[in-house]
Parts: sequence; C-alpha cells; structure tokens
Amino acid sequence: MFKDFVCRFAKPHWLCLWLMANSLHAHADLEFLNTQLMEPNDAVIVAAEYSYFDISLDFLDFASKVNSSSTPENSTSTQVSLIVPVTDRLQVGYEYKNATAEVSRVVEPLKTEAQSQTHHLSANYMVGYFADLPFFINIAGSSSKQDTLEIDCYSHAGIVLGGTCDTADVSLFDGTAFINNREKNYYPAMIIDGRAQVYRIGLEFRGQLFKSLPFYQKLDFQSSKTDLTYQAKILEIEDSFLLNASFKGKRLGDTINSLSSQLPQKTPWTEQAIIIEFGSKIQLLPSISTTLAIKHYHVNRKDYEYGENEVNYKNNTVLNLALWFEPNDRFKIYLRGEASSHNLLGMDPLAYNRKTSKFFAQPHGQISLGTMLKF
Repeated sequence: MFKDFVCRFAKPHWLCLWLMANSLHAHADLEFLNTQLMEPNDAVIVAAEYSYFDISLDFLDFASKVNSSSTPENSTSTQVSLIVPVTDRLQVGYEYKNATAEVSRVVEPLKTEAQSQTHHLSANYMVGYFADLPFFINIAGSSSKQDTLEIDCYSHAGIVLGGTCDTADVSLFDGTAFINNREKNYYPAMIIDGRAQVYRIGLEFRGQLFKSLPFYQKLDFQSSKTDLTYQAKILEIEDSFLLNASFKGKRLGDTINSLSSQLPQKTPWTEQAIIIEFGSKIQLLPSISTTLAIKHYHVNRKDYEYGENEVNYKNNTVLNLALWFEPNDRFKIYLRGEASSHNLLGMDPLAYNRKTSKFFAQPHGQISLGTMLKF
C-alpha cells in the first residue's frame, strides 16, 4: 500500500508524486564551587546559579566570521547544587542544570530553540599529603539529555524540505492517512534527539603561594560518549524516479546526499580529554574576595566521522574570573565571567558534532550570578 506522498510546491503550480515505503543532542559548576572554597568544609552547602549569553555580548563580532546561515542568539542556564561532607576527608555533590539555547537562520528553519537537562554527581576525597601539600582524588559523572527537537522545514542547497511551511519545495505526508481519511498529515523535515554521558577522574593539590595566597592545581582525565539520533523521512526515499526528479534545477538525490553528509553521524562516538587547571583566591576586603582559574582542554575523538573539509578542533583554554561578597559566614553571592578560546570544546561534548563544529573556531563567553548558603 502507498504510505507516503511527496509533494512539490512550485508557483504557479504544484505536483504530487507518490512514494512507496514500508510501514515503519556538560560541564558542571560543582567543580567551580568545590575549588573556590579552598579551605576545609564541614557544612552542607546549597547553591544556585543563573548563566546568560546574548549575541549583544559578542563585542568583537565573532558570529559574523562563521561561514553559516545560523547565528547563536542567546543561551541561558539555571542550576542548583548540593555539597555534603560525609567525613573529614570525603564530600559528595549533586547538581541539576537546565539549559536553553536559541539559534536564528536566514533560511528555514528561521528560528530553533533547544533545551537540555544535566544531572551531575561528584566525590572529592583527601588522600593525604605530598610535600606538605594536601592532595585529593576527584571523581565525577554526568548525564545530559537534549529534549526532542522537531524541525518543520529545512532549507538546504536552495531547496526547502518540509513540513507544513508554505515555502516547502518538497514535502512528505502520511499516505495511509490520506487514502483512508483524505487527511494530509505532513511529516516534519527532521526530528532530533541527543544524549551524552561524561566521566572524569583526577588529582588535585592545594596549598599557599607566598604563604598567604591559596591556590589549587588539578589534572583530570575525562571520557564522554555522545549519541545524536535524528529521523528524516526525506532521507529514506529510495524510489529512483523521485531521486532523479529535478527541483529548482537540482536533482533531489544529490540534495539528499549533500544534506546527509553534513548532518551529525547516527552512530555514537567517544571524546577523551586531558584537563589541566590552576586557580587562586585573593582576599580584597574582609567580606569581598576574587577568584581566578585557568583551564586547558586537549581533546581526542574516537569513532567520530569527520565531514568534508571539517577542521579538527582539539584544544580549548578557559578563563574563569569571579567576584565574591560574603556578608556573613553562612551566605555568599558571586558574579563571574567565563571566556573560552574555542567555544564549549571539552566543556559540553553534546554541543560538538560535524554540523556545529564550525562554531568552535570562535571564542565563547558568558556571565553568571550565583549564591551559596551553608548549613
């Protein structure tokens, strides 16, 4: 039985063709809180943070330097964290983060909004002393899930694949529903899901510079598995007549092959990173302090399928600067800025794929406001 229809809309006429078919997308700030304490902690800590990025913060106009029809407009995240001391040497933490990102395009889809949730667990254990410096073992794991993203229409190589939008050149709808009920239930151009699991283990040293300036030094190994899945009925067309059909002077089969080569791969891949970090804290006034941290990621990928002419980005340096206000021993509020040389490379494995990798040529920054309460 005919299940799907392919429709072409081309002014001033339209043509419907029948198709026979078988029925049938993180980086945790618990680490930021842990390392910024830099002193023994025997209290339960509850913290909350709000982070924000907007295209208006792109003062150097890096977005215009990316050869893409897409522009990152804004991103926000909210998170809550809990740190619990179990013993004098061991403390554990949990964090939940909800993040949203909005992207605009000059072609379909004109605007997309993606949302993700991350759960993060960590443990910090003081092993002992080395050269009179306390050293710790840190282990952590997180799981991120991107909400299902449905794209109604998608423009590629000058052809709009649909979808219900009026500008669609090629659309698919459920042929069974049309035959039985005369209903045109159009399939979206694409449905995307994504998830990532991240695991990390590392060593940390803490001490005093010049006997007065607290510092920490960390060396971590991180491994992540990213799995992006997408459904696109248009990519399942096998009928030779349809594949050879011409739309706007372009063969449909060529358009489909070109689109497939640029979409994220359908098989999972692994990203491994060596992370080196150094941080320090300066007490400016009795109730005001500042913290500075610099972190470098070196990334390698396994089972990753590179696109044609795709650049392999492997290094990212991140600068973190925060200003703290502590009106009393139990409450802190902070404002921090974060800047990275290559977007979220290493920080958010779910963000990197062969469709988005071009954005990792540019820096990224965000500002955050947070509070910390001790019990």
